[in-house]
Amino acid sequence: MIWETLFTSKNLLSVVIESMSLKLLACQGEKVITWATIPMNPGFLRGGFVVDSQGLAGVIKTALGKKEFSGRYRVFASLPAFHSVCRPMELPKLKEVDPKVAIPQQARRDIGYSAENSLLFWQPLPGGIDRQRFLVISVPKEPVTAFMETFKLAKLRPDKVETTTFALSRAVNQTQAIIAAVEPYSLGFTIMRDSVPLVIRNTFLGETPRSIETLPELVTDALETVMTFYNESNPDNPLPPDIPVYLLGSAVSLNPNIIPAVERVLGRSVAVFEPPLIYPQDFPKAELAVNIGLVLKGL
Repeated sequence: MIWETLFTSKNLLSVVIESMSLKLLACQGEKVITWATIPMNPGFLRGGFVVDSQGLAGVIKTALGKKEFSGRYRVFASLPAFHSVCRPMELPKLKEVDPKVAIPQQARRDIGYSAENSLLFWQPLPGGIDRQRFLVISVPKEPVTAFMETFKLAKLRPDKVETTTFALSRAVNQTQAIIAAVEPYSLGFTIMRDSVPLVIRNTFLGETPRSIETLPELVTDALETVMTFYNESNPDNPLPPDIPVYLLGSAVSLNPNIIPAVERVLGRSVAVFEPPLIYPQDFPKAELAVNIGLVLKGL
């Protein structure tokens, strides 16, 4: 069987805890092997964050104990981006400037980062001859601690952990894009310019899922607000008319009316999401967009 071949360093597993469900994606290199979306007890999370590590760890262990996920993997996981702060930062390209020291120092000044209450994640961006650029995200420490405790109890050690913002930005594989991640319990919006997420809004909608019928209006109103904010903040560099708009997440498949509603209200076409992976026709790529972005980090 194909599962018996999954024992190389190219075997990648992404784990996403999102919208009261556990989402798993296993790949062998660029080839999608299997995936699953598993409902969870709503009591395991509160406000989008883990509050019952033991219970959630049991769900993860049960899921990965199934035959289709047997094997050894490099594991990638994502953190919810609620209550996070994201900023691009620049540092001089000098030997004596260590990003591990300089980024936290600048984050304390620019975004109010506190080592006692928050954790910092960053990734390099294209820079210049004498400058190095980074995308920096500060996330609350307590939810991250519970998140990592969950993986420890599940006996699963992620090789990399990053926020959903990083994963979605990588998944669309575009230098410019408007990304809307729509889940029954949450909305996430990112505007990318020159490969940098410049505007990020992540909202938890409540402990009970929003009615599927209300999602088109909810998404279009929020998108209009985010785009207006960007254009008013960047009058010399507004959003171009041909910037692609991506609608991702579970709720897009639950209510197909979201796509035509966005196209009608914004006067822009919704782009087809084509991740750079090899996958079968029935692969729910929009639903597993965060998983895809995590896997791409390992390729």
